[in-house]
Amino acid sequence: MENWKSFLEANQESFLADLIDFLRIPSISTLPEYQAEVKRAAEWLASRMESAGLEHVEVLATDGHPIVYGDWLHAENAPTLLLYGHYDVQPVDPLELWTTPPFAPDLREGRLFARGASDMKGNVLVMIHAIEAHLRTTGKLPVNLKVVIEGEEEIGSRSLPKWLAEHRDKIACDIAASADSAQLALQIPTLIVGAKGMCGFQMDVKTAESDLHSGLAGGVVHNALHVAAQIVSSMHDESRRVTVAGFYDDVALPAPDERAMCARMPLGEDDFRRSIGVNQLISEPGFTPMESTWFRPTLEVNGMWGGFQGEGTKTIIPCVAHVKITCRLVAHQQPAKIIELLKAHLARVTPSGVEVHVTPLFDMADPYLLPEDHPATKAADAALQDVMGGHPMHMRMGATVPILGMLKELLGVEVLSLGFSGIRDGMHAPNESLDLSFYRVGAHVYARLFETLATLRGSLHSSD
Repeated sequence: MENWKSFLEANQESFLADLIDFLRIPSISTLPEYQAEVKRAAEWLASRMESAGLEHVEVLATDGHPIVYGDWLHAENAPTLLLYGHYDVQPVDPLELWTTPPFAPDLREGRLFARGASDMKGNVLVMIHAIEAHLRTTGKLPVNLKVVIEGEEEIGSRSLPKWLAEHRDKIACDIAASADSAQLALQIPTLIVGAKGMCGFQMDVKTAESDLHSGLAGGVVHNALHVAAQIVSSMHDESRRVTVAGFYDDVALPAPDERAMCARMPLGEDDFRRSIGVNQLISEPGFTPMESTWFRPTLEVNGMWGGFQGEGTKTIIPCVAHVKITCRLVAHQQPAKIIELLKAHLARVTPSGVEVHVTPLFDMADPYLLPEDHPATKAADAALQDVMGGHPMHMRMGATVPILGMLKELLGVEVLSLGFSGIRDGMHAPNESLDLSFYRVGAHVYARLFETLATLRGSLHSSD
């Protein structure tokens, strides 16, 4: 008798064809000229979800790109699991660095090369195939399922908070899982338990009404670029710690077992350094580079500009300079509080006679940390171990996934970050690719996760 395992094995070729077809759609959410293609990707996904057996599938409008929703709610007395992903992708620039066209999927040495292969169309289909495997073989699922796939993750999930709030009853659940995540290796099953929050702003420095002649006013007026550089320099000390008062107030030191888990990372410092293409790694004193990525908040300057930048020389004193700054935040830090602390720091260090204006860059995202002792954590570990073998590793990441904090804040539910991208997939870069062995194993893990979560009905099922 066919079961979900044999179904997944028997349909590998058709699942690969699914992914290739999906990847051909250039669903670039950041560029307005691709708006129709983003909608086409949503419609393609809705059709595939329906064919997998999901019910009430809809392409729902938002203030931006649409959200694709579907559900299956016939598992009596079983918990309800909300699955999250996104179908939009990053731009492809620089195009000349791609070996093959970014939307013409190319299979080479067990990898499928295309924009969105790893981040995250492959991960979206992993969940859909797992659902289909259960429904096609038994006609039912072990848990109730709701699926939400958005089209704006690559632009900060701009429309998602409002949509989630307006559809709170529709998405009510007992536990959630995000496939926007990764594995370290096939031999090291990985559950992401922590993601950093984020806030950011643009700082505009103004010292005069117009640029001034450097011979006329040199040495007697503020230079906007000099002031901007001084302000930026004031934000870190010589040991690379952030000097903004109160910045670390809510930051907890990692526990010994957390540091031990970090030390288990199979990616050594030299491997990490080479993988990101730098000559030297730096870190805050008392923390290894990997520990800094996992446990410590950051403040980074993402761009600075102003003054004359054309060919040759223009002897002016610039009156305006601009700086973009973002912070990655760890558990218990509050983005809004950090922004206020940064504003207070700017007010303290800005010279007299200089104006500094702060403009938020995007909606803020809360950090997220999955409790180690939560029943769903153990269910995810069991699914990973049953399928992939080995003791699962619990990993924190320096990246931000806005949905994690949103669901925790809005619904009060925990979120499993369980995805099957690889750390060497080149996400957001030219020649992005997906290891097809991860694509195959991912559907097995999700199919097993539905079963392991079903056993927790007493501790997860809500009273609604």
